[in-house]
Parts: sequence; C-alpha cells; structure tokens
Amino acid sequence: MLTVFEAIVLGIVQGLAEWLPISSEGMTTLVMLNFFDKTLADALPIAIWLHTGTLLSAVVFFRKDLKEIITEIPQYIKNRNLQEKKDSLITFLLITTAITGIIGLPLILFATGMNDFSGRLATAIIGGLLIFTGLLQMSASKNKIHREKAGIRDSIIVGTTQGFAALPGVSRSGITVSTLLLRNIEPAQALRLSFLMSIPAVLAADVGMGAMGLLDISANSLLALVFAFVSGILTIDLFIKAARKIDFSKFCIALGILSILAYFVG
Repeated sequence: MLTVFEAIVLGIVQGLAEWLPISSEGMTTLVMLNFFDKTLADALPIAIWLHTGTLLSAVVFFRKDLKEIITEIPQYIKNRNLQEKKDSLITFLLITTAITGIIGLPLILFATGMNDFSGRLATAIIGGLLIFTGLLQMSASKNKIHREKAGIRDSIIVGTTQGFAALPGVSRSGITVSTLLLRNIEPAQALRLSFLMSIPAVLAADVGMGAMGLLDISANSLLALVFAFVSGILTIDLFIKAARKIDFSKFCIALGILSILAYFVG
C-alpha cells in the first residue's frame, strides 16, 4: 500500500525517468527500497504499475503514429505480400510484444517471489544491472552504419532484450534503443520504435499482473498513476531530445557503482 506522499513522489520519479535510458523501474524501486521501506516483492509490482501512467503519456505524444497503425490494421490483415508484412511496423510490434511477454513474465514472477531479499542486496543487484545498461549504451553509440527499417530478426532480438527489462535496473528504453542501434537502425527511428513497442508491452504486463492478483489498485495507486502521467507528458519531448544528445551511459554506470557501494558500507 502507498501513502499519498509516496504516490506523489513515485509518480514524479517515474514521469521524469521513463524517457531517459536510466531505468525508471530501477529508480522507483531504489526509492521504495531505501526510503519507503518496501520489500523487493512489494516494490516491483508498484514499479511496473507506474509505467501505466507514462504509457498514457506516450499514447498522447505518439497519437498520430498510433492512429496510423490502427487505420492500417485492416489492410495489413488483407495484404498477401509476405515481404511487405515482414517490413510492417505492425509485425514488429506483434513480435516484440509476444517475445517480451514470454521472457518478462517469468522474470517478474521470480523477482516478486524473492521475499527474503534485503533492500541492501536488491539495491546492489539493481546497481549491477545499471552498470550493464550503461556499458551496452556505450557499445551501441560507436555504431555508425544506419538503416531505417527493422525486420523480423530485429523484432525477435529487441523483443528479447525488452523482456529482460522486467528486471529493475535494466533500462527498457536504454536496452531496446541500444539493441536497435547495434542492429544498425537509424538513431531517431530506434528511439521512436523503442517507445512505440513499450505501449503494448506495458498493457500486456498490466493485464498479466492483474490476472495473477499482483496489482493492488487503490486510490493512492491511481494517484501515483496520475502524477506519472502528468510529469511524463510535461517532460517527454524535452527528455527525448536530451536522450539524443546526452551520454547517459556514464550516469547509469556511476549510479550503479554507488548502489553497489551502498551494500558494503550500509
């Protein structure tokens, strides 16, 4: 259960961190573990639920893209040209969402079942995952060969990496954008694809967790969602531009190192 203060703080943190490759789930989980005395099992479902608020922000921001995708669905179903279907954004989203669910769901169940994890140990593990995310971003930034379209193989690979973003500390945007860049996708397109593929993935995660009884929807959890949406919609354009220009890999690595050091000195 969240207090009003916790809901407001976590909603703002989620809205600020979601658009940057620094793991919003890791940030909100670290706040809950270290300041709000939550266990990892309690914090993870809340962290995933908070994504619903920023999902709504993404829907508003990418409304033209989503409208275009929805209007293309009837033609996509009728289309018998296999190559056109392979290159379609709809195919990309279907594959990435399915693979994300197959990989991410067991990881969520595993993490929420770790009731014996101390906050310090969970913080250290999240720190290690943040360092991994930063190193991956540094590697991807060196790639200079670009293409516009993502194919079937790209969909499978990036869907797999998005599935591992169910672990707090693995930045969903960071790992998916990095993967797409490593697959030679043009940077602006990689960022667009990353945020579009987050929308069905978060919806699927909410439905799955709700079906398993992991979501505790209360007035305060809805308040957190509202604050995540508002802070997300106010910052998405600014932070997407910042993510294109600023090297956040060093921030991820530095925060990861601090999280690990906290385990030994705490």
